[in-house]
Amino acid sequence: MSRIMSGILYIVATPIGNLNDITIRAIEVLKQSDYILAESSARTSKLLHEYDIKKKIVTFNKDNEKRKRSSILRDLSAGSVLALVSDAGTPSISDPGFELVKSFNEDYRIIPIPGASSLTCALSISKIPINNFIFLGFLPKKISERKSQLIKIKNASLPAVVFESKHRLNSVLAEILHILGPDTDIGIMRELTKIHEDIFFNKIEEIMKKLEKETLNGEITMIINHKQEKPLELDSFKNKIIELSKRYSTKEVVNIIKLFSDVDRKELYKYVLSIRHEG
Repeated sequence: MSRIMSGILYIVATPIGNLNDITIRAIEVLKQSDYILAESSARTSKLLHEYDIKKKIVTFNKDNEKRKRSSILRDLSAGSVLALVSDAGTPSISDPGFELVKSFNEDYRIIPIPGASSLTCALSISKIPINNFIFLGFLPKKISERKSQLIKIKNASLPAVVFESKHRLNSVLAEILHILGPDTDIGIMRELTKIHEDIFFNKIEEIMKKLEKETLNGEITMIINHKQEKPLELDSFKNKIIELSKRYSTKEVVNIIKLFSDVDRKELYKYVLSIRHEG
C-alpha cells in the first residue's frame, strides 16, 4: 500500500463475533496504519493479536471523541494514515466515529473498508420482508423518547431494525406490545456469528412467553414488523357525522370522530364540511 502526502482516515469494519469474519483488505489497512483508533483497547487488542498486527492503539469512544478529535485531525492534516475501528462491525453506525467523519475536509482522504455489520447480517436472514426498512439503532433510554420512536415505527408502515440490551429487552417488548399491538411480528437475533448464536421469529406475545422461560445474554438485534390495520373509509362515518352535526360544530364533530379512529384530521375535517354542506 503506497503512502501519499495527504492523510487518510480508513473506516474499517471488523468482525461482529467470529474473528475469521474480516477481509484481507481490512487486515492490510490495519497493518499499514500509523496507529489505530479503537472504541476499546481490550477488544481491539484481541483482534490485532489474532492477526499478528503490532500497532499503537488510541482509544476513541463516546466518552472522549469530542476531546480527542482536534489532535486526530491535526495528525491527518499532517499526512498520517489512521484506521478507525469499533468494538464490532462497522464504525459510525450506532458506534463512535461520526465526530471524525463529519469533520472531513480536503486536508485528508476518508476511505471506507466494508465488511461485517450486525445490521446487514440480521437483514440477510430475516423472515420479515425487508426490501424497505427503517433503522433506529439503540432505542433511547428515556421511556418517553423510546415510546416516541415506537410510535414512529407504528406510523412508518415499514419494518424497523433496532439494537437492544439484554437488560431491558422484556420491558421494551412490553412497550412494543402496548403501542404496536399483538399482531406485531418480531425477529430476535442474538450473538450473531458467535458460538451461542440464536435466531427466532414469532408474534410478539409468543416471543414474550418464550423469554419468560429463558434469559437472553449477549448482543441483540431485533426486527419489528407492525402490520397496519386497514384504514377506515371516511364513508363509514357518514351516518354518525350526520347525527353529530345536528348538535355539534364541525370542529367538535371532528374531535369526537378522532376519539375512536386514526383517520387523517385534515381529510376528516374536509369530509365533515362536505357532509354538512349536503345537508
